[in-house]
Order: sequence, then structure tokens, then C-alpha cells
Amino acid sequence: MHRFPRRPGKGLYPFILWVLVTAVYAPTFSGEFILDDRPLVQDNRFIRNFGSPASYLFHEDGVENEGFAMHHTGYYRPFVNFFYALDYKLWGMRALGFRLTNLILHLLTCFLLYHVLIQLFGNRLVSFLAALLFGLHPVNTETVAWVSARNNILVGVFSLISFYTYLKNSKEKKIWLGLLSYISFAAALGSKEFAIVLLPIFFLYNRLIKRERGIARNEILGYIPFVVILSAYFVLRAQTIGSILTPLSPPNLWESIYFVPFLIVYNLKLILAPYGLHSLIVHYPKSYLSWAALSGFVGLGLLGLWLWKERKNVIVVFSFLSFLMALFPVLNIVHTSAVTLVSMRWLYFPLIFLSASFAWYLQKLRNLNRRLVLGISVLVVVYLGAYSYILNQKLWHNEDTFFEQEVLHFDNFFYVGGLAESLFEKKNFREAERYFQEAINRYPKEPSNYMNYAALLIDTGREDQALIYLDRTKSLIKSKFKEGQWYNNRGMAYFQQGKKDKALADFLKAVACWPYESQFWSNLGGAYGSLGDYRNSISSFKKGLDIDPDSIDLRKNLAVTYMKMGDYERAILNLEGIPAPRKETNEEISALLRKARHELLSNQNPL
Repeated sequence: MHRFPRRPGKGLYPFILWVLVTAVYAPTFSGEFILDDRPLVQDNRFIRNFGSPASYLFHEDGVENEGFAMHHTGYYRPFVNFFYALDYKLWGMRALGFRLTNLILHLLTCFLLYHVLIQLFGNRLVSFLAALLFGLHPVNTETVAWVSARNNILVGVFSLISFYTYLKNSKEKKIWLGLLSYISFAAALGSKEFAIVLLPIFFLYNRLIKRERGIARNEILGYIPFVVILSAYFVLRAQTIGSILTPLSPPNLWESIYFVPFLIVYNLKLILAPYGLHSLIVHYPKSYLSWAALSGFVGLGLLGLWLWKERKNVIVVFSFLSFLMALFPVLNIVHTSAVTLVSMRWLYFPLIFLSASFAWYLQKLRNLNRRLVLGISVLVVVYLGAYSYILNQKLWHNEDTFFEQEVLHFDNFFYVGGLAESLFEKKNFREAERYFQEAINRYPKEPSNYMNYAALLIDTGREDQALIYLDRTKSLIKSKFKEGQWYNNRGMAYFQQGKKDKALADFLKAVACWPYESQFWSNLGGAYGSLGDYRNSISSFKKGLDIDPDSIDLRKNLAVTYMKMGDYERAILNLEGIPAPRKETNEEISALLRKARHELLSNQNPL
């Protein structure tokens, strides 16, 4: 009797998807916080305690409200800080936990995409393969491995939930599906402004796939809740950042429109021909008639011809037009504060919709030759998976590997200052100095390069030169934090020169500019202590510990100050507040604790 092969169980494809994607992102588990993770996560006081719902709704993403009253990022993403706060509650400030959450959210996106594609195609194999290609695509590594790029995953997750329930509700007409679609849309908006494009994508679905004649009454009524949510979003956004759009100077509109084909083709190249991927810094071509600009028009023309040829394949047309809709926010027609026109992380959300085209062509090939499509798929999966694994291991792992790859391998000198700082932290002063000078020459208006170089000069005993470089940044525009850093570095130079009164004055200005940096308070406490003002010294160290209660240096300095005052009991209590593993493995702290106990016993039992 002829026996048909059994179809794989419903759970097999999701299981394979989970195993392969997790394996490719395994190197990120030992990774660290990098780049914007420091200000947006590590130093973000806002996420360390759960606040009221209103506190998230009226907080501009990436801004400390107290310190940046006149500065705007233009990013209104309240759900991002909420998820960071959940992470901090679960893992503490551990990069492993935050990176693991990113991976879990990425896996959820893959599973949702798999089910959405099943709704569109009814074929589990091609839906699985397309979702797997998305899950392993190296262009997504920046989003998944970099904690502060999480907003792209969140908008993808919630948008997929909203789209999936919208599809289901259009067929099943269940109230709870509609409500879930509306709620997910609101959550997507709260994660990233990209979600705005869901409304035209819903419209494309109704026109191209459902093929309803005209705009039905029920369809119009279905849009109304989305429009209401969008209106409420714009009101909250305007109240929080002071503007509906990013409050920055608008771009040159003619230039922006002219180079749209260039940007579209560039982004498609990253997806369809993934090689040489890294943290891109892309600007417009230097000339309107340059090869890059003209190739954009040629490429867009060919895409137009392809779409015309495939016009009867409604899934392909819907997929590509939705991709363009999702790409619209980063085509620079609406200006952003980003330093680049193209970024890998911005493709996470658009690639979700383009995946439907991949599924359609996989199904077409499968109908022609099943073995051929499986063979090609295996080769593509191996390439994408291996490439993503390498990027996760060599590029997005920590700042040392990141800066080395970007500057030394990709000649991306935008990060040369970061490489210099990394070398400085390793005490490789000679190489660090060379790259600091390179950074200053290439970016003479970036104050951080001068200030970090000044810190190196101070550490190597060249305080006079450090003050010269700091004076060169006096007129440069600085944030409140950088202004505080400027005063702090100048105070350190004066302190090393023995000019303690001048140092104290600058340290006071540093904490006045930015009272949220524990190191500024530590230096201020040290300056007070050197002048014999132990009362203010102790007060400064305590304020630093309020910000960073885990700082061993602050506890050590506070204990030393207590001991100078003869208050050995408080010195001991302060040192015993250090967690046992860190206290026992730190020889300096152990020796200080023994000395404090010995002095206390000597004072209690004099000869």
C-alpha cells in the first residue's frame, strides 16, 4: 500500500527556528553594553525604579529632563524605558540580561512572522523558511545584539501582533481580535514612530489582497480607532518633546527627494547582497550626477519594471509596497537627529514586510522543484547564519572589538575617538594618543575628543598641555553632561598641579552642571578632603554613593575620610556595606578594613 510521507508537526518548524536563531546569537550572551547603551541604559536613572504610567508617557527618550531642558532628541518612545525598567527589575544592570531580552523579543518576532505568513500563504514550509531567513539575516544583528536598538524589535513585535489580529479579525469578525489589534498598534507607536505606517499598510492589504470593491463602510469604521489612537499619540508627543515632528532644522527638501532612489537601492542592497556589513555612516553622494546618485534612478526604474511584471502577484506587490512604506521614515524626507542616512537597525521593521515576497518566490520555486528550493535554502541559511554569528562575535560583542573592527577593518573613522578611548582604558597610552590626535584632526568640533585626550595627558603627567586642549573646547557646543566633564577634567589638571583651590572651584561647577555623575562627586570629595574640610568631603562622597551605591572607590574614599577624623566605627560600617565577594577579593579594601578594626580596638583598649 502506498504511504504518503507525514507532514511535520506544527511545533517542529518553530522549534528549529528557535534552535538556529539562538545558536547564531549565542556570542551575544557574553557581550557587554556598547555605545548608546551607556547613556540610554547603564546611566539611565529613570529605569532603576518603576514609575507611574504618566511618568513614562511624559518622558522624552534619551533625555534626562532635569539636565537637558533645552535639548531634544525628538524621540518619543515611552514603551522602551518601560521595558528597560522590567529588565533592570529582572537582571539588575547586567548586559547578559538585557541582551537576552533582545533575543527573546527577536524570537517572538520570528514566530509571529511565521504565523502571519501562514495566514497569507497557508503553507508552513515556505512560511518557516521565510521567517528563518529573517531570523538569521545579518542585517538584523545590529538590532538584536545592541541593547539600545531594542525600539526596532519592539515596534516589529507589536506591529506584527496588530497586523496578525487585523487579518484574523477581517475573516472572523471577533471583537477581541479588533481590540487586540488596536492595543498592539498603540504599543507599537509607544515603541517607535515607525508604527505610523501601519495604517497605509492596512489600506494596501484591503485594496490588494482582500480586493473589496470600493471602501466598505465596515472598513472605514475599522480605521477610526486607529486614527483616534494616532491622534492621542501626537498630542502626547507634542506635549512631551514640544513638537509633532523632531524639533530639528528641516532638511533640504529638494535634495532629500532627489536622493530617495539612492537610499532605497542602498537599503535593498544591504538585504539582497549582505556583505561588508557594519555600523554604517552614509551620506548623500557629493554630486547630483555622480555614479551613486544615477545608479539609484536606474535601480528604482528596474524595480518599477519588475513590479509591473509582477502586478498580478498581489502578495509580491503588497509586500514590496509595504516595505517602501516601512522604509519611508528613514528616507530623510522627515529629518531625524541621526548622523547617518542608512543604518542596519532601521531595516529590521521594513524587512518584516519584505519577507512575504521571499515566501512567495520560495513557494513558486517549490512548485517547480522541491529539492532545488530546499538546497538553495540550506545554502542561504548557512551563509546568513555563519555571517550573523561572526558579526555577533567580532563586531557587536564589546566596545573593544567594535572600535577595532570599525576603524582598523572598515576605515570608519567616525569611531576613531572611541578606539582611542578604548586604548586609553587599557593603558596603551602611545597608541591612544595617536588616535586621539587623529580624532581631533578629523572632527575638530567634537569636544569629547579634546576632553578625553586631556584626561590622557593628565594621567601621563602633562597637566599644562591638558589645560591647553581643554581651553580649545571652551567655545564648542556641549551638553550639560559634557560641560560637567569639561570642568571635572580641568579640576583634575589643577589638582595634579597642586592648585587645590582652583580644582575645588571647578569640581563644584562640574556637579552644578551635572549632579548625576558619581565620579564628579568623588573628585569633589577628594578635593575637600585634601583641604581638610572633612565634613563637606563626607557629604560629597555620600551624594556619589546615592547615585552609584555599588562603587567601591567611593566607599573606600569615604572610609579613609572617616579614619582621618578618627571615626573608625563608621569607617568599618561603610566598608562592611560592600558585598562580601567584592570585599574579600579586593586586597586594598581588606587591608583598609583590618586597619580600621585594629585602630578601633587600640582606641578602646589603650595601654
